[in-house]
Amino acid sequence: MLGGAERDGRAGTGVSGLTVSQEQRARASSPDATEATDASAALPQRISLAILFFAYWCVDIVSPALPAIQESLALSATSAGLVFSVFFAGRLIANLPAAWLVERAGPKWTAVAGSAALMLGSALAAVAVSETTLLPARGIQGVGVALLATAGLLSVLRARPGGGAAMTAFNLSTGAGGSAGLLSGGYLTGEFGWRAVFWLSTVVSGVLLAGSLLARVRAAVSRTGRTAREEKSVTVRQSRSGEVAAVAANLLVFVNYSIWVVSLPLLGAEKFGFDAGQVGLMLLFVNVVHLASAVPFGGIIRKAGGARALALGFGVGGAGMLLVPFAPSAPWLLAPMALYAIGQVAGNSSAGDLILHLGGGGGRAVGAVRLSSDIGLVAGPAAVGVLADAAGVAAPFAVLGVVALVAMATVTLLLRQPPRWRLERG
Repeated sequence: MLGGAERDGRAGTGVSGLTVSQEQRARASSPDATEATDASAALPQRISLAILFFAYWCVDIVSPALPAIQESLALSATSAGLVFSVFFAGRLIANLPAAWLVERAGPKWTAVAGSAALMLGSALAAVAVSETTLLPARGIQGVGVALLATAGLLSVLRARPGGGAAMTAFNLSTGAGGSAGLLSGGYLTGEFGWRAVFWLSTVVSGVLLAGSLLARVRAAVSRTGRTAREEKSVTVRQSRSGEVAAVAANLLVFVNYSIWVVSLPLLGAEKFGFDAGQVGLMLLFVNVVHLASAVPFGGIIRKAGGARALALGFGVGGAGMLLVPFAPSAPWLLAPMALYAIGQVAGNSSAGDLILHLGGGGGRAVGAVRLSSDIGLVAGPAAVGVLADAAGVAAPFAVLGVVALVAMATVTLLLRQPPRWRLERG
């Protein structure tokens, strides 16, 4: 017996003797088909990954332009941090409504609403003439990305429910989209100015809107048991205390993300005189390492467990952050930035996977991932901006590096605790 249902040994064959695709066709012809095509349905996996790719293109395209925006609008480091904090505040505000909407209207219409909001915010940002007009536009962009990310992640989770698979696919698609955003953002800012990045985001979100409207939803993959490979892998038991700990860890992972969106661009511009193109290439290097590490860490999560991968991520990422300010020249940045990127993907994948599985894998769990992520993304850029103004651009690396190492020690300690209080392994 696997999960209460008998298997006949054939991959994808359930208790009825039908394959998964046959069962899905049978459900589509049943009286409950309407329900399966909205709240319980999923966008096709290719469409879901494309939504995540283009949504995160529009997130990361702004990072190379940040020094140019700061100079053009005469912003302080704190205000430059707010360019991202307000964006992520929009995502934060929209996360709970997005989780509610995706469970009731389904991923398709959630993605349609997100695309429309992202297009509106991008167009308003492109014509902004001051901080007071740019920041509200960034907030609207954040609302759009929250809706798109929720629709995309839930659809990927329903298509790939195996341990670590959904977060690995999520990181690959968002990492590739971020890389495209960094390349285009650096080029457009250097050639045409920072407003061009928002005009391109307007076009991209228009493509997302058209694609979401045309997409046809399908029934989610139904899993009545685990495969033989998954039986051998580490499993996670539902635990309220473990879920809370995973949410807290995910929040810290995304506070540390502010190093990438704010601190590295400001440090590169101030210490090494980087222009927008060079800032884009620096951030692209981090993103490529992040992307290349996603699949290996997906395997580590399945074999060693999310909690151990999380502790490893905090340790490696913390070491990288502490080393960045000591780089005497630009080439010396590569090694610590690589450590930072590896630590971030380990933390992102493992904390997200723990939340999804400890939380039951539905809209509530996806909402917990997105909510904790965006609280970190709101607090992080604002905090590092204040730190940079108060103690210099190197200060955020030191502070967050130490915090990450403390988090590594805490997760390691929790692994040694009785099951009630730890991030559990089965």
